[in-house]
Parts: sequence; structure tokens; C-alpha cells
Amino acid sequence: MRTTRNGASLQRHHLGPHPIIRHYLERMNFRGIVRDCLGGGLHQGLDHAEVLSVLVQNILVSRGPMYRIKEWAQNIEPEALGLTAAQVGGLNDDRLVRSLDALVSERGRSVFFRLALRVIKDFEVKAPRVHFDTTTVTLFGQYASAQAEPRITHGHNKDHRPDLKQLVFGLNVTSDGAVPLLHHVFSGNRTDDSVHVRNVDELRALLGRQDFVYVADSKLCTKENMEHVAGHGGRFVTILPRTRKEDIAFRTQLREGSPPVRWRKIHQVANKRRSDEPPDVFCSTDAGPDVTADGYCLIWIRSSQKARVDVQAREDQVRRAEIELKVMAAKVGTRRLRTAAAVQARLQKILAEHQATGLLEVSVSTVTEISHRYLHSGRPRPGDPVRAIRTQRLQLHVTRNTAALRAEARTDGVFPLVTNLQGRSKRSKREVLEIYKYQPYIEKRFALTKSEYGIAPIFLKKPRRVAALLHVYFVAIMLSALLERQVRAAMSRQGLEKISILPEGRATATPTTPRILENFAGVSWHAFREGDRSIQFPIDLKPVASLLLGLADVPRELYK
Repeated sequence: MRTTRNGASLQRHHLGPHPIIRHYLERMNFRGIVRDCLGGGLHQGLDHAEVLSVLVQNILVSRGPMYRIKEWAQNIEPEALGLTAAQVGGLNDDRLVRSLDALVSERGRSVFFRLALRVIKDFEVKAPRVHFDTTTVTLFGQYASAQAEPRITHGHNKDHRPDLKQLVFGLNVTSDGAVPLLHHVFSGNRTDDSVHVRNVDELRALLGRQDFVYVADSKLCTKENMEHVAGHGGRFVTILPRTRKEDIAFRTQLREGSPPVRWRKIHQVANKRRSDEPPDVFCSTDAGPDVTADGYCLIWIRSSQKARVDVQAREDQVRRAEIELKVMAAKVGTRRLRTAAAVQARLQKILAEHQATGLLEVSVSTVTEISHRYLHSGRPRPGDPVRAIRTQRLQLHVTRNTAALRAEARTDGVFPLVTNLQGRSKRSKREVLEIYKYQPYIEKRFALTKSEYGIAPIFLKKPRRVAALLHVYFVAIMLSALLERQVRAAMSRQGLEKISILPEGRATATPTTPRILENFAGVSWHAFREGDRSIQFPIDLKPVASLLLGLADVPRELYK
């Protein structure tokens, strides 16, 4: 950006956080790996490695439509992006999609495997445990041409948009900083229980070992999946589905209270979000089944925080059912609710939809209403003959089943963990619980993509290019996790409990990559020219930005 007046000019060279991103891309050897796998693909002075590198930076800093990528890049110093001024002029949406096409070609299959190996080696990422989960990427449009895998189609939508088509995005993160190592893009109708066998095999090939702990949600808990992990010497931790007989039997025992169940405290975690609220207390019991039908160890856990959530959820369900039943009661006897059979059918549907069956007692009674009609026309007079008309009307009576509600409350906060760790390594219940409690960190990676990085909606017409863009998002997520891990580890080594990087100078003990990069958003250097005279004003970083550079292990010379 240049400002000129009276023959003098002041030019602003914007750097922003791009030198930091470029430094981490170089440590990941992203460009070198892409060039080796995809080739040069030189077009308009740009190769695939340079184009995809710019796209990663765009996602991390200011995600926008591809047709505006050139406009975005022209406001940044070309050197900060790793380009020349001529190469910035060659950036456009057509050049970007050419590189996306190359990324999903046969040549691009090995990019992410090599990238993961590089990250493990250069950043010394440990992977004693790997956590896996999936999310849906919801898309607007018909995508009628989506026939090849992965197909954009309808499926179980986790964004609560069953009317839209989707892809399924699977992610593996390590227990060392929740760093993503491998990912998958599946068809939109792919179920989670069908992806674990392939995923575990690829993890074994990447890590070169079999004894890592594989952690996933209840979709892992099938006979085929668990046997595949355990049969090759692997270990796993998952959660037992509510549909399993062991879960149904134990919850029935809890509701009936016979025999009584005694819970013992095994762990306690402070409430990090609300320090004024009580901690989450975890208890366990030996009263329930200790092995599954497949022979794996079963650990019963009760969480006080989950119990509070279950109480509120059940109250909301019952209240919504009561409201809908009240609305229905006003319509009984009209249109489709004239008969007792029709009323019972609608009643059962409402209770099932709100999971309030058995919690509400609803009776249907017949009420006789008597009205009178004068037999003569005109104004009624005393003594005129009157006929009594009796009309039968259905009436609903709704009450809460307090005994059933008390029985259901005994199951609040209870969830069963399934593992093969207990029998082999004699892990304590607390250790198994702590392993599973790391699972929400993968949800934070998903949440970041859908909030800060805007992974959906995606404005691309060709399904293959949509899948390719998700691959680029994976690189952005990986870089984001590595930067966050580096800063937090450095804080721990230097004894820094908090750093003031949030708005209004607020401090945080858990800095995230978006907040770290925000502190470099306005970093620029200026050059003043007047005739033969030229003056360059060096970059003056704020103290918090200088601190972050040191914590992130980024050379200060990049901002000189």
C-alpha cells in the first residue's frame, strides 16, 4: 500500500502472522513433500507447492472465497507469503483448483503419509495413544455428479441439517498436544462403525508399531472392530452403546435399586470453565457386569457433572412433552382426533419423540357434556319445551410419574467404558478414565474448523475439489495444533502460568493458534521515499508479540 503526496511516498509492507506460518510450513517440509509427490505443475509462474502453501495461509488467517484470493494476497508483502510480486499476480481461482485437482490425484495419496512422518520426527510428537472421531461437512447444492468416492450425499448429519448433503471428515490426533496425524474423507452416508478397520491399519503403518492405545466413541464397540484391534496386538478404549444388553441390564438394576449399588470415588476434576461451580467427581462400582459378551473388560463410571446434565435434559424432555400434550388436548375431538384409537396413536408418538414414555402418565377419559335446545323457534319463553342434548367428548389427563422419575434419576451420569487394557497391563480404573477423557480434545479441533476457519459451507462445484479442499484444511489444522503445542510446552518449561494475549489484555493459560496469530495481525514495516532520500522504519513488535515469537521458537529475524 502506497501513499503519495508532493513527490514523497510512504509505502506500507504488511507481514501479519505469515512469517510464523511459513516457518512452520518449512519445518513440516510441506513444499518439498508436495513437489516430490505432485511434481512442479508450473503454471503462471506458480507450482502446486506454492499455491497450496498460500491456500493454507489464507485458511489460517482470513478464510474467504477463492475468487478473492488474488485481492487478498495483493495486500500482503509477497515475501511474507513466500512468493514474488509476479507470482502474486498469477494467483486466481483457476490456478487454485488446478492444484486441488492434483492433490486428489493418484500422485497426491502419499503427501499426507510423508507429512505425518516429518511432523513426528521434527516436532518429536509422541503417540502412545491415538484418538479418532468424525464430523460432517455440510454442503449446499445438489452435487448430482457426485458418483465417485467420496460421494457427496445425504447421511446422518451431525450439524442437524438432514435436508443437506454432506461428506464425513475423520481425524486422528495424538495424546501429545492433540496433533492430527492422519485424516480421511468419506462419503456422506458412511457410518462410523465401518471406518475403524482401515483407519487402524493405516495408523499401524504410519507409527510402525501395534501397541498404541486406540480411543474412539461407541461405534468402535462392535465385535469385528474390537477383534481387529486386539487381534493384531493393539489396545483400545471405547464406550459401550446404550443398546447393548450389559448396559440395559445394569440400568434396570439401578432403576429397581435391587440389589443396591455402591459407588466409590476414583477421580475429581476441577471445573475449568466455571471456577465457582463444583468439580466433576467420578465414581465407579463393581456391582455391574465386569466383562462384555465379547470378553473385554467393562468399567462402570458415574460423573457428577454428566448427572447434572442428564437431570436438566430429562426435565427439558418432560416439559416439552407436557407442552405438546397440552396443545394436543385442546384439539381432541376435532378432525383426526375424534376416536380413542387416533388419540392413543398421537399420544404414543409424542411420548416417544420426547423420550418421555413411562415418565408421564396419560389417561384418556370420556366426558359427557349436556346442552339444551328449545324445540320452538323464536325468543324462548318460560315453559317452552326443551330437549337435552348429550355429547361425549374425549379428555386427556397428564401427570408426572414420580416413581419412574426417581428410578430414572439413579442412572444419571452413568456410562460404561470397554477396554482390553485391564486384563493385560492391569491399568487402574482411573487411568482408563483419564485416557477416555482426552477424547473431547479432538472435538476442539473440529470446532475450530467450523468456527474460526469456516470449513462449511464450501463454494465449489466439483466433488473432487471439495474433498481436496478438506485435505488442505487438514494441513491447516495440523499446523495450528503444532503451533499451539509448541507455545504451551514453552510456557510450561519457563514457568509461565498465563500470558495476556486475549482482547483487552486478558490472560489465558491455554493460548490457541487463532489468538496467537491475532497478535501479529497488524505487523508491518514502512518505507519513506522523497527524491533520492529513502528511509525504512523497522518493525517495532509489542512485548507480548516478542514473547510469543520466543515461545513459538520462531526466529526474530523474520520480523526485521
